[in-house]
Amino acid sequence: MKFGWKIFFLCMGIYVISLTITGMVVTENTYKSLLKKDIERSLEEESNLHSTLALYLLNNQRIAQEKIELKNYSKSMVDMVKTDRNYLEIFDEKLNLLATNAPRAWFFSRDELDVALKGQKNFVLKRDKDQLYLFVTNVLEINEEKIVLSLIKDITHVNNHRKEQYLLFIRTGLIGLAFVAIITWGLSTFLLKPFRELSLTTQNIASGNYHVRAKVNRKDEVGLLAEQFNTMADKIEQKINQLEEEGQRQQRFIDNLTHELRTPLTSIIGYAEYLLKAKYNPEIFQKSLNYIYSEGNRMLKVAKTLMNMILVREKPLQLKEVQVMPLLIEVRNIMEVKGEKAGIVLEVVGEDTRILLDRDLLKVAITNLVDNAINASNAGQKITIGVEKIQEKVCIFVADEGKGMEECETKKITEPFYRIDKSRSRKEGGIGLGLAICYQIADEHGAELEIESKIGIGTKIKIKFTKMLQVRSNLDKIPCYNNICKEKI
Repeated sequence: MKFGWKIFFLCMGIYVISLTITGMVVTENTYKSLLKKDIERSLEEESNLHSTLALYLLNNQRIAQEKIELKNYSKSMVDMVKTDRNYLEIFDEKLNLLATNAPRAWFFSRDELDVALKGQKNFVLKRDKDQLYLFVTNVLEINEEKIVLSLIKDITHVNNHRKEQYLLFIRTGLIGLAFVAIITWGLSTFLLKPFRELSLTTQNIASGNYHVRAKVNRKDEVGLLAEQFNTMADKIEQKINQLEEEGQRQQRFIDNLTHELRTPLTSIIGYAEYLLKAKYNPEIFQKSLNYIYSEGNRMLKVAKTLMNMILVREKPLQLKEVQVMPLLIEVRNIMEVKGEKAGIVLEVVGEDTRILLDRDLLKVAITNLVDNAINASNAGQKITIGVEKIQEKVCIFVADEGKGMEECETKKITEPFYRIDKSRSRKEGGIGLGLAICYQIADEHGAELEIESKIGIGTKIKIKFTKMLQVRSNLDKIPCYNNICKEKI
């Protein structure tokens, strides 16, 4: 059952139960109040009637100047009560009926007469078919002679009033029920509209429309729920986009790796088949073996580089306090020979500082960055290797004046086997793993690898170290990082 129907039937149930209880309580209280008033009125009437009849009998005795028999006056006493709903019965001491003006005889037990004969005034309610009667009984004694008076009142109107009030509650309740049903349905429709919007948004997201959001502008709990739902949808969309990007990167990695392995394998297999079929020719055989050897070495280089990437990720860092400038000068000296061959000047700039890092790994990363910068530069250009501080972060950078790259390329350049100029990279022996290793080394150090590049202007690649990895000479301890505990400097 839908939540809207549950709310509807719940409100209807509450209304019906509340109306029923209220109607019963009000009607029964009214009935008891009317009944109590009728009883009090009847008792008062009986008292007045008792006094009147006593005076009447005493007056007749005074006139007759002799003792009178009460039973002889019973008929005249009954005739004194002539109202439509009031009747009078008179009984002797043996409870024999002497006179009555009641329209009918009563065939049920009359225990109240025995009680009255003992001198106790009492009343009793008795129902006869659809009629309700009140019997008020009392004893009248004159000259040691007793008669029992029974005043009978028809109070059926009290019972009828209760029935009419119940009918009134039922009619009013049915009309109210119709209004409550309409109002409840309208309110439930209005209140549940945001939930239907959320449900529709959920269906759209489930079908793949991750950009859809719930349009609920409210300040209550529903609005807060919608806001949190949209926040959750944003996070889901981000995760989905990340997964898609990661899937694309993995697919590109597989495609590039397949291409890198297929090309040398094709050459190796081709030359091997040729050597198997061709007649022996020392020059051709030597040339073919050289190709097979070079392509095999290229495959081995790919395997070793991939293994190095795995080792970088799995092997714990050997963190030590390192002075940056000597490390940069060492890298310049290593790459200076290749730079001179290409007609490129290598320059080291910046102020020396000390950083906690794995010296060998960082040396590999900077060397790869300088090597890529040389490959991207032309003769007569300059490559700058330097260190600087940016917002209290130590930054090691390599900047060239080469051809640069598009912004979209900077987001992919750190992926394994990705190369902007594939023909040139292959000619120079590159396999597209240099920046991927640099990125991984920086990531293992908790550093950020940033690439700034413009076409025709050049590229600047920065390795930004967090403040946690910086070391000052006046500190006695260094903080833990990558599960390496604090140690004396």
